[in-house]
Amino acid sequence: MTAAAKRERPYDRVQTAHKAIKIKKQNLEESKKIAEALKLSEVAARVLAARGFTLGADLDSFMNPTLKDGLPDPQKLKNLDKACELIQEIIAAKKGIAICCDFDVDGLSGGAQVHHFFKSIGVHSQVFVPDRFEDGYGLNEKMIQTIAAEKFGLLLTVDYGTTNIKELNQARKLGLKTIVVDHHHVGEIKTPADVFINPNQKGCGFAKKVLSAAGLAWYLIAGLKKHLPEAASVDPKSYLDLACLGTICDMVPLIGANRVIAKRGLELLGSTTRPGLMALKNVSGVRDRVTCSDVGFGMGPRLNAAGRMVHGSVVIDLLTTSDSNVSTKVAQRLNKLNVERQDTEARVKECALEQIRQRGHLPAGLVVWDKDFHTGVVGIVAQRIVENFYRPTVVLGVDTDGVYKGSVRGIKGFNVVEALTAVGEHLIKYGGHEGAGGLSVEESRLDDFAEAFIRECEVRLEKLGGPAAEADTEVNLSEVDLKLVEEFQKFAPFGMGNPNPQLLVKNLRVLEVKVLKDTHLKTTLTDGKRFINGLMWRQTSHPALVAGAHVNVVCRPDSSTYNGRTEVVANLQAIESTAAPKE
Repeated sequence: MTAAAKRERPYDRVQTAHKAIKIKKQNLEESKKIAEALKLSEVAARVLAARGFTLGADLDSFMNPTLKDGLPDPQKLKNLDKACELIQEIIAAKKGIAICCDFDVDGLSGGAQVHHFFKSIGVHSQVFVPDRFEDGYGLNEKMIQTIAAEKFGLLLTVDYGTTNIKELNQARKLGLKTIVVDHHHVGEIKTPADVFINPNQKGCGFAKKVLSAAGLAWYLIAGLKKHLPEAASVDPKSYLDLACLGTICDMVPLIGANRVIAKRGLELLGSTTRPGLMALKNVSGVRDRVTCSDVGFGMGPRLNAAGRMVHGSVVIDLLTTSDSNVSTKVAQRLNKLNVERQDTEARVKECALEQIRQRGHLPAGLVVWDKDFHTGVVGIVAQRIVENFYRPTVVLGVDTDGVYKGSVRGIKGFNVVEALTAVGEHLIKYGGHEGAGGLSVEESRLDDFAEAFIRECEVRLEKLGGPAAEADTEVNLSEVDLKLVEEFQKFAPFGMGNPNPQLLVKNLRVLEVKVLKDTHLKTTLTDGKRFINGLMWRQTSHPALVAGAHVNVVCRPDSSTYNGRTEVVANLQAIESTAAPKE
């Protein structure tokens, strides 16, 4: 199929979800106060006011997040003291600690932190990572048997364990003490772990229940510093370069404690001396100052590629080595694995889209499966389909004979775990959190599950609106300049809960439209006096983008440097047709 034919497939034009344009309620009186007090431009101050900020402590903390004032007291994390006391007992008994972590960035960066900490105080520890393809998610019997056989005294999980009731009972029978450090949904069944750390459990709610597992691992280290005499010289701040990786890549809201961990962690990451992180930055093309985008779109995908394509333990090798030669080789391997992941993802996505096209209509929820789908990339593909059609999406591939395994991604306001629970009778197992989840289903139940999931989506989507881009404020094109882009960096790091500022610009004329690399749209827009280039990622057409047409756009202003020249680029989030302005 030619590139032109690909761009003109009817289901891409008709069914791709285009966002409506909305604007937040404006508070001009407060924005004037903010602009004057903080010496910000009127546009930047309007953005803050529209996001609910007023002059005071919350705004001060947002603009200057500090470890001292921006983090909740570790003593408020339920069972942290108990975990520290149990670890102290294990160390006193001269027994080793097995750290069991997930195969994604959050689990791996959390596990690496704890391992580094124990190594620094002379305590024997080892990291165990499940094989995505042989073991699946979470604890497994084989791992527990190995840990018990090697005479470890404590099994410590990072980023799973909440639902591993059977496996934790097995560990207890084999004489292992257990600590679970997790942030996923907590069900009704009480955990048999000796110590359970999860902000979602009853009586906790620590840090507004939004910490990543890497953030919780960092808090464990902070708690251990106070409990262990041998950790007196340890500086928990030195682990923030690792903690910020999971915080950013697991897409937890970058507010409160997460914002502090991400911001201070990114600063440390920029000057990190860890050989693994230095090598990873190098292969990812990251230099000097590190941004959320560098981690989320450069470093993170390479770290995730190991668990998706081979085994997550490769990342532990990278993040814990002190040998620069080893780190260089491992980072190069991760880079190659990421290229393989991208190629595999593209093939699976194309096949999934073909299945959707053949249906001839777009149901409230999408469920696609194929025996050849690589289960290491089904989560990414599900997310890409959500971006394309704005429908909750399940993508599944073969796990074992007669069993399919997959991932679910939701949309705004759609709780994935609640939806899976509602159709749980069709599943072998499932888990996750509000925005994403995983599941296993017998091949014979695939059709029944798909029908039930779509019905559940129909009920839930009736209460939700369609996709929309919500602008923080309206501006003239003359106000969108490099100075404003630089000013917005004071609001970073950006991510879930704190997105990049979104600006509404009205009455622009489309001068030209191009497709870049058969994947992205580029357009030139003008207000009659000024010009700006606009980019729309992973989209090859938009009904409103036609040369000569007039449009309103919601955009994120970015800077772009080419041939030594830096200019503002509008990262287009939504476009709507409008009538030509009257002269």
